[in-house]
Amino acid sequence: MSSIFITGVTGFIGGDVLYGLTQTLAASKIVALVRNQSQAAAVTGRFPTVTPLLGDLDSSVEIQQAASQADVVLHLASSSHEASAKAIADGINNSKQQHPTWIQIAGASMLAGSEVQSKTFGQPGSRVYNDLQGISEIHDIIGNSPKRVVDHLVRGLGSSNPNARTAIVYGPLIYGKGRGPVNQRSIQIPHLAQASLKAGRGLRVGRGLNTWNTIHIADLTNLFVKLACEASKPKNQQLWNENGVYFAESGKIAFGDIAKKISTFAHSQGFMKSPGVAEIDATTADRLTPHGSVIWGTNAQYQAIRARELLGWFPQAHGIDEEIPRVVSSEAASYQARPAEKLV
Repeated sequence: MSSIFITGVTGFIGGDVLYGLTQTLAASKIVALVRNQSQAAAVTGRFPTVTPLLGDLDSSVEIQQAASQADVVLHLASSSHEASAKAIADGINNSKQQHPTWIQIAGASMLAGSEVQSKTFGQPGSRVYNDLQGISEIHDIIGNSPKRVVDHLVRGLGSSNPNARTAIVYGPLIYGKGRGPVNQRSIQIPHLAQASLKAGRGLRVGRGLNTWNTIHIADLTNLFVKLACEASKPKNQQLWNENGVYFAESGKIAFGDIAKKISTFAHSQGFMKSPGVAEIDATTADRLTPHGSVIWGTNAQYQAIRARELLGWFPQAHGIDEEIPRVVSSEAASYQARPAEKLV
């Protein structure tokens, strides 16, 4: 029986991955970091076989100990929290497991660093990255990004500890309803739909020509579960450490098109008086949602080749066109279709 330590289980991604683990690796011992007894009850209420560990990302002693006892660590609570990542690295370095494995979540906004630096938002992008043949380019981006502290820690552990296996999964625009115990709502599209409903029109940053790849949360979870399953098998060097860089995508879409789809459906349902789309600037986007200019106004385009060719992973869930009506309806119901607010 393998043992798994997972963080972020009350979040959107971590909660769905916990669901996937309990379905596929039901015989495994799963320990989940939770902040308090209320969250522990929510987790065990849905997943009775999961063992809650009380603490937060600053609980370095508890995290280190849990990581040292696990065959697989899935750190899904944060892609930038240095203390928790260091605790995991220390735990794995002190592990008695044969091949301790660290699977880390990260964000595709890493690919938009130059746009963020130059404050270029809403413009089209031509760069399309590749996680198999183009992995050296990804390593260069990580190496030249001082803020990617957690990525550096994961890569460093993979190269310094001969027993450790590491992988980083860079998530794109993630959509779909989660299956976790607490948060089942994603960020980019729901927040844009919410802001659009309040404004009474679709919203795009600048020209809205910027494009992100997309993935349904269930398909992203399947990738994490496949990696967790591979951790118990003889080491395939193409899957881990310096080669353990994974993209996940099932398609791509420009944010201007998302805005139009939101406003068109909202208007058809009587949630908006007009199907029009308004242009907003980066400052307004950041006011509407944290880092709005980045998550709505940049480009993050790539091809997920490694998981397809080496893990046999293929996305199967529905696409964005089917998702937007669900999200708009859900956001309208949550906010009771409030009268349009003068936000922009």
